[in-house]
Amino acid sequence: MKAYLVRPCLSCVILCLPCIATGSTSVDICRGPTKQSHLSIAYYDAEETSLERGVGETDRENYSSDLLFKTNNNWILGGGHRSAILNVDRLELQTNGYLHTFFLPVHKLSQSDNKSFRFSIAPALSASSNITKDPDEYTADALQLLVALAWDWQRSDRLGLRYGICGDHRFGEYSVYPVFSVNWQPHPDWMIEFGFPTSQASYQVTKSLTSLLRIVPNGNEWYVKDKSLSKHSQLVYQSYLLEWAFNWRAHKHFLLTASVGRELHSQYEMTLLNDSRVRFSSDSANRAGVALSWLF
Repeated sequence: MKAYLVRPCLSCVILCLPCIATGSTSVDICRGPTKQSHLSIAYYDAEETSLERGVGETDRENYSSDLLFKTNNNWILGGGHRSAILNVDRLELQTNGYLHTFFLPVHKLSQSDNKSFRFSIAPALSASSNITKDPDEYTADALQLLVALAWDWQRSDRLGLRYGICGDHRFGEYSVYPVFSVNWQPHPDWMIEFGFPTSQASYQVTKSLTSLLRIVPNGNEWYVKDKSLSKHSQLVYQSYLLEWAFNWRAHKHFLLTASVGRELHSQYEMTLLNDSRVRFSSDSANRAGVALSWLF
């Protein structure tokens, strides 16, 4: 049975990197908003993989959409949606595999000299489709509150530090964790960020083309119910995503992204139709994706 995410200065690079559409399963407000207001859509397809001990196979598609609008007084507001279609063979899940996360991010920025501070918060609804389509089914179990406090310190033209604290579902179940990174620009075309939970490197190939290699946690948690809405549980997914992306600024208002990646150390925690709670590791999976962003 089948059950159904011109060469810039260092500070500019740090602000612009998040505008690369990455198609994470999770909602990431920890890295902060883009420098420009934007509307983006993305699609990602992961190959079929086997669960441990051969108990079943999974494959997943991810969709994402984001709208962010920057005001004139350092507030950035928006809305977004992450969805996953999870297909599971040879296991009968308690729920369907149509999983959604709707969220409303709010960012407040402040800056003085070479330092800046950001407070971000995003209330979210994360649940299976038979819950999200019926407001009477919304409960505290389906709600998430994602938060981030982050400081950036520009030590020189080539070196910057970021540190802070975040709370979200990027590691599957909700967790609060420290964030830190060293951002180094050894050459006008190169930007290297080494830290936790994300590390990445970008290279400005041409004026309009940028290449990015990164590793990042990629997980989420959803409140799910069976078809009759009489049984409920949490479905948890966690993995690390190693991804290589190319960003083409086709026009001053349009950014096209193509990527290939591999999901590593994947793990599912879910409830079966017979009410048994199970946790299975999954083989690593290749994935490919495409995204389009309109910058304004």
